[in-house]
Amino acid sequence: MFEEILEPLLSDSADPVAAGWQLRNLAEASAGNGPQLLGELTQRASRLPRADPAIVGGLLRVVQSSLLNMGWPTIESLDPESIRLIEASLPRDAPNRFLLQQLYAMVRTDASLALLVESLHENPPRQWIEAAQILSPLMQRRDWPVASIYPAILDGLQHPSLAAPLLDLASHVYREGLVAEHPAANRLAMLNLLLGEVVGRLNLFEENPRSFGDDVDTVQMKLGEAVALAVSLCDTLGLIGDESSIGKLTQAMDLRHRRVQCEAAGALARFDDEDGKKRLIELTAEPAARLRAIHYADELGLGELVDESFRSDKSTAEAELALWLTQPQQMGVPPTLVEVIDSRRLLWPSFDDPVDVFLVRFEYNLGDRTYSNVGIAGPAVFSMSADVANLPLDDIYAIYAGWHAEHDEIFAVPADQFNEAQLRLMESLQQHLQRVGYQQPRPALLGFFLDEQGVLLAVFSRRSNVEHGDKVVLGLAEHEAHVIGDAQGLFRTVGAQQHVAASFGQGAAADPDGKVDVLPQHAAA
Repeated sequence: MFEEILEPLLSDSADPVAAGWQLRNLAEASAGNGPQLLGELTQRASRLPRADPAIVGGLLRVVQSSLLNMGWPTIESLDPESIRLIEASLPRDAPNRFLLQQLYAMVRTDASLALLVESLHENPPRQWIEAAQILSPLMQRRDWPVASIYPAILDGLQHPSLAAPLLDLASHVYREGLVAEHPAANRLAMLNLLLGEVVGRLNLFEENPRSFGDDVDTVQMKLGEAVALAVSLCDTLGLIGDESSIGKLTQAMDLRHRRVQCEAAGALARFDDEDGKKRLIELTAEPAARLRAIHYADELGLGELVDESFRSDKSTAEAELALWLTQPQQMGVPPTLVEVIDSRRLLWPSFDDPVDVFLVRFEYNLGDRTYSNVGIAGPAVFSMSADVANLPLDDIYAIYAGWHAEHDEIFAVPADQFNEAQLRLMESLQQHLQRVGYQQPRPALLGFFLDEQGVLLAVFSRRSNVEHGDKVVLGLAEHEAHVIGDAQGLFRTVGAQQHVAASFGQGAAADPDGKVDVLPQHAAA
């Protein structure tokens, strides 16, 4: 069924450039046929060791996506031996091995979980976030044999990428009542020692961030890994409940990192430690720690000590964005200031009824300079990398609605992929822009919105007021400018009362004074 596509991809002389579109074709062809694709790849497992590792990684992504799109029942029916055969044949440097390991977890049988334990010991994932993804299916289901995983899988604590997710899963099964005793309880001495080591590393980082590396990516990876482990250890030791852990937990609570402070304070509060309880309640005032601190306070019977204002929708929205910003994949540290600047009840993409939407301004004080932007909370928690802080509120709502919207008939075509008809359309629009005073207009995107014919949002660069020829409109990167157009048409379609500058069905470009010109459709005719 997939022979014509798989053969060139697995060839010793596969073209990496051609492999891109071949993998796209395979993804389309495999829709609804995930098990068949897995079967055909199993039949060709002997070809995998000599194939291009990057292409094999792409194949694994296609296989996993096609299976996920078919749902849990399809994956649960897979033969784990087929997965094992493919995994055993992978090139050593092939990326995305963790996607096969996640399939073991999703099958959830004794046999598949035994293979998962073996695979994680022999081939631990490269990053803790991959390990978390591997084990996440076991967090979502209760119908799996815990004894097939624990305690054997805890031998993987020696691997930095596995330690935090393994402890999180152990704490989860204990909280859910799937086991009578915490699975890591018999490793208490090692866990106390490990927490002390991690706290020492984080203390060193607070004194000298370069101790984690010389480049941003390395520092963020090591910091994220250390914080995740510290959080998991504090939670685990609090649940195990042995007083030998109090000293190490107190050291962790003295760190500057709010999330670690919160976990350590919550763990200490379980011991009825007064300092832990006091710090836990204090942390409810900190937006980045508020949600977790309130959760622990309620869980431990301390909820009446929490200021009710911190439970409001406004405070929750601020806390959600602050927590999102502290993630290693985002800013990595909590903002200096966070505040809701506007909120509205709106019809929103993917929701049947109106929802409360919050625009949240955040600020980082970086010493000699500051960084500020506006994010969203409510239907989603997110912040654009482009600066939207100075845009009208209506346009900011529009940007985030467009970002959140997903539909097969809402899409954009990059300029280098225009067909002949689209090139002719853009030529007419460029001529019009030149006539009205824009210099050297250049198309970047052609957008389509639902069933509207010929609708577009074109982004132009090299205007007289734009230096370096950056592709910008209203100060936005070009793909985010396209999002504005999506949302403005979307708000009109769903009936939300938004005053927007331009919508699909019109072309838009920024003029020298920073406003938006609305170009009627006939202007490009």
